[in-house]
Amino acid sequence: MKVKLALIAFLLRVVASCFMVVPALAVAQATPQCGGCSAGQPAQKPHLMAPPSDEPGQQLFGAHLQRTMTLLATSNSERRWPVRILMYGQSIIGNGSFTQLMSDYLHQQFPYADIQLDNLAIGGFEGPRLVRTAVHDLYPYYPDLLIFHVYQGQQSGEVERIISNVRRYTTADILLIDDHKTKDVEISDSSADFWRQLAQKYNCELVDLSVTWSQYLREHGLQPVQLLREGPHPNVDGYTLMTYLIGRHLRYNPIFPNNWEDTVRTYEARRPLEEAEDEIRLSGNGWSSGNQGILGTAPTGDLHLDFDGNRVDLIAAHEELTQKMGSARILLDGKPPSANPDVYAITRPTTGPKTWFPAVMRVTHVKPLILEDWTLRITRMNKDATDFAFEVIGSQTGPDGSGTNTETFVSNSGRVKIEARDWMLAQIMSIFKQSAPPPVGFEVHWSVVPMFKDVYQAPDTPDKAKVYQTTLFQLISNAHHSIDIIPNGDGPVPIQALQVYRPPLR
Repeated sequence: MKVKLALIAFLLRVVASCFMVVPALAVAQATPQCGGCSAGQPAQKPHLMAPPSDEPGQQLFGAHLQRTMTLLATSNSERRWPVRILMYGQSIIGNGSFTQLMSDYLHQQFPYADIQLDNLAIGGFEGPRLVRTAVHDLYPYYPDLLIFHVYQGQQSGEVERIISNVRRYTTADILLIDDHKTKDVEISDSSADFWRQLAQKYNCELVDLSVTWSQYLREHGLQPVQLLREGPHPNVDGYTLMTYLIGRHLRYNPIFPNNWEDTVRTYEARRPLEEAEDEIRLSGNGWSSGNQGILGTAPTGDLHLDFDGNRVDLIAAHEELTQKMGSARILLDGKPPSANPDVYAITRPTTGPKTWFPAVMRVTHVKPLILEDWTLRITRMNKDATDFAFEVIGSQTGPDGSGTNTETFVSNSGRVKIEARDWMLAQIMSIFKQSAPPPVGFEVHWSVVPMFKDVYQAPDTPDKAKVYQTTLFQLISNAHHSIDIIPNGDGPVPIQALQVYRPPLR
């Protein structure tokens, strides 16, 4: 038995080392291509520093990220998988140089992957605040990979609620980063144990800076301040080290087990024509089998799929993208997706004056939304922003009522609801030491945006290596539904597969 266990351990080490992603010293020198940072701006070049020593069990790093890592590592010149990555949290995560380092690292290590990297972190927003804005930022983004760190909200429950909501509303892989050493004291056991328990409970990857950062300081005879800029914020050396420590968790290893079939399931479109109609069902005229998928050409044709989940993507068939393409109607549970009240998202409200903090943390609704832009205008304001009045106007709804910051506001149409606790204007004055409140006439803006397509348009200028993956709808209830795709007859609609997302937590 001992011999067998030793052999298994040896094989794991060998395979893991074959697929290990090795951080490069010149991590910031690649061409920036991320969607969430200043593309085209040169990254700050980090100092050359020794990479961190290996950790015990490092060959098992990445075990909780294998869907994302497979998409990244198996992208090649003939097929570039799309990968959406979101960095979220406070200023430790939100730093522009760190975003650039991570973008450059990812594009350097996975040059063929079609990576979209965005950073929606809010500096100074601890867990109790971030849980309010996450409804605007995090869940509608629906990332493949979430990179997350935040201070506070551990004992009071907000941090766990954010992560449990990610598991409830998305199928994202989650990479958690715990606290790094900032003073000549060790990280508290309580904080470190919280992140370890959270990672284990919600199947997350953990970059345990509470151990590895301190270990690096000891090994190289450094004081914490030598890796910091001010307060807890790393300097360029600190962020280079953080990129190293995150990067070694970004491993592809096909030996690791996965549960993709439970969370992201692919339904091949040719199956009903060539095997059986036990999943996708095709009816009517106009469906034909192509080299890579099926072609729908006639409005009498219908593709039907019953599924369990809260999101469906359509993957176009590459080889059939050779001419002017057509469009198709989409039906969700027998109706256009726009008829489902869950497929509308509200963007994060704009900031208060002279700050990056949103003026109000969360805007919700009690009646179904429509696509439109909203303006909130201050009509009365006291000297410290603790008592003020406002009115709201929708670009489609029109004037929709007025209220004050001291009680919950629901607009006349029910399309705007603001709780008194979500106002940030007084806190902004206090935190940023502002002497004057926002003036009368100050405006806050947000939009209602679609998480759906009533009509799918196939791409007609294809890049043969690009995977054309279109989200048809998302954020519907994570339950049993049906989808129908009906060609409009204005050209062929090539479909390789439908991809259904079912979050693990219900």
